[in-house]
Amino acid sequence: MDSENLDEIPLTEPTLITEFDPKRRELAIAYTRTSRRYSVRLMIISFILSIGVLLSRLTVFFRNLLNNIGINDPFILTGIFFIVGFLIVNFAEFPVSFYLHSRLSRKYGLSKLTNKKWLIRYIKGNFIGFLISFPMFEGFYWLLRTFPSTWWIWATLILILFTIIFSNLIPIVLLPLFFKFDPLEDTRPELAVELVEMTEQIGIKTTKAFIWKIGEMATTSNAALLGLGNTRRIIIADTMLNRYTPNEIKWILAHEIGHFKHHDFWKRIILGSFTTFLIFLLTYMTFSPLTNLLGYSSIIGDVSGIPVIGLCFWIFSFIIDIPSLWYSRRQEAETDDFASSIIRNPAVAKSLFIKMADQNLSDVDPPWWEKLFFMSHPSILERIKNVERKSMTNDENSMSI
Repeated sequence: MDSENLDEIPLTEPTLITEFDPKRRELAIAYTRTSRRYSVRLMIISFILSIGVLLSRLTVFFRNLLNNIGINDPFILTGIFFIVGFLIVNFAEFPVSFYLHSRLSRKYGLSKLTNKKWLIRYIKGNFIGFLISFPMFEGFYWLLRTFPSTWWIWATLILILFTIIFSNLIPIVLLPLFFKFDPLEDTRPELAVELVEMTEQIGIKTTKAFIWKIGEMATTSNAALLGLGNTRRIIIADTMLNRYTPNEIKWILAHEIGHFKHHDFWKRIILGSFTTFLIFLLTYMTFSPLTNLLGYSSIIGDVSGIPVIGLCFWIFSFIIDIPSLWYSRRQEAETDDFASSIIRNPAVAKSLFIKMADQNLSDVDPPWWEKLFFMSHPSILERIKNVERKSMTNDENSMSI
């Protein structure tokens, strides 16, 4: 199915809409079904391969091989394991990532990157990922070796600290490595002033509003309020500016502001800390029995046991993610309510959801299992119904007063 090029749609003054575009819906169904089938197959294959590595004890063989040639230093062993594992995983993931780019994103018109530009971004992303994850992996195994009985406590505390630091650095360090940002006031000064004023009137201090320049590489759209303290800033995708009304942009920003007003960041830090603590603790408790069963060393700091730790992390994360995702969907519904209390026009929210679903080729009503196991937001249809129901409730309350 050929994708519809959004760049070829003549642009007029943005207006509110009430109906989905049938052509975009047809395209979205084809895209999401293809993507869903591929994701399920990939998950099954990855799980089978991981179990194969676990049962074959390849990591034990590799550790013994390194020991036999005189490599015994734990830092060097851990580093070699990480580098070899990183290369193998990236080698295996490359065709998968290229397929997602060429046969899904480009085919359905979501990506505008050429294969060359995609490859450059892919290499750049993996290089930065290596620079970040290598010291984290070494540090994690240092904790396992140094504090074999209490590592799960220290690892949780350090992860909390890293989360807070990265939340500050994302808008000013990490995102600019992949995207360009221009001050919104340079091209849309009135809208920039309105967005900053609305943010500050609600009680959230921000530095500036920026245009998130993704239009050169994608046709999708989004907006966010990122950072903490003096790094907090509003970012609006350039793919939104000519297709959404000012009130629609304000609504999505009000939704993001709602997360800050409801202290969702810190709630997620607390919840994430608890779930991480639980995953680490359960891994600590089950590691020795599993290693005895599978023939691995019971010393948790032995890097050859990484398949056992990985299996524990995967199983416990999968189980704990179910209530975590439910809580996330609840938070998103509450911030939708907050945005509706700021922009008191349900037609604005409905139009926004319709436009974003069509532009991003989103499934507006995914199957129950996808919602349960993977979705951090309610479906588009659920969000539209919730906003309309909230508006009716507010009208009834106003009439009763």
